[in-house]
Amino acid sequence: MSILINIAVILGTSAIIYFVGQRFVEASSRVGDYFNLPRSVKGATFDAISSSFPELMIALFSVVAFQRFEMGIGTITGSALMNLLVITGICVLVAPKAFKVRPKVIRRDGWFYVLSVLVLFGALLWSKNWGLPIPLVFIGFYGFYLGKIFWDVHVHRRTVKQDKKTREISLPHELFIGLSAMIAIGVASYFLTEHCIVFAEGIGIPPLLIAFTVMAIATSLSDAVISITNARKGHFDDAISNVFGSNVFDIFIGIGLPALVAVFLVGGAEITFGNTEVVFGLLAATILVIYFFTQNRTLKKKHGIYMLLIYAGFLVYMTGVTT
Repeated sequence: MSILINIAVILGTSAIIYFVGQRFVEASSRVGDYFNLPRSVKGATFDAISSSFPELMIALFSVVAFQRFEMGIGTITGSALMNLLVITGICVLVAPKAFKVRPKVIRRDGWFYVLSVLVLFGALLWSKNWGLPIPLVFIGFYGFYLGKIFWDVHVHRRTVKQDKKTREISLPHELFIGLSAMIAIGVASYFLTEHCIVFAEGIGIPPLLIAFTVMAIATSLSDAVISITNARKGHFDDAISNVFGSNVFDIFIGIGLPALVAVFLVGGAEITFGNTEVVFGLLAATILVIYFFTQNRTLKKKHGIYMLLIYAGFLVYMTGVTT
């Protein structure tokens, strides 16, 4: 009976995260419109951060409430892999025309994402007990990433006239919706984390596997809707900026901030994440996707199929090594 309750709570909280997350993303996107941001910048910041908020909440609760930091890392790496392979793959398949992304998006968001995966991989190999320097490095790199984005906004505003229509958006109203959605997502994320841990232990499978699959999928639905919707409209820069920007935020802030909290609460983050092949697989997939973009520039339907097959194969592999 308790397992059925766990399943019901997992499904219910996932639905809440999805539907409330949609409202959060819409409000956040309108805030980006209010400030007249270029589409790729809005995709990499407001869209990416709002759609990645559930992963951040899960990572924080994994540290603060459950002392299971590996659950946060598992959720974030699983979400990053799904964003990279599944969401990008589907975007390519549903695109109404040739899927081509401007080199500027790859140079900024794509290579910063590669950097984030390398930093995560290096940190996991370097130490199993993260003190203050490692989370500060994570957060510092994200600050540098935002600095690059702000510079792009500055350049954009020097060359493009302000759209007066965006000023019709009610900023206080959108901020209220965003704050309310953040609270609801936070509560849902807490119970999703709790019941995923209990469910995994109840059926005798590693909680990391649940984090890498169920929790990662539940928290990636908003990213999927944003990017796929943009891809259907032919806004490919938006779609890929959201994918890369979400993953950069997930790794640098979604892991860096909970680790920083752990430093102040218990003196450090104890890393019991033994499945480094997960991060290695994420790194390999990242290099492959960047290769597709830099070598082909225009992705074909076959590239989308390759990405989906690679993700399916990696899930089978992860199931085998963790059970």
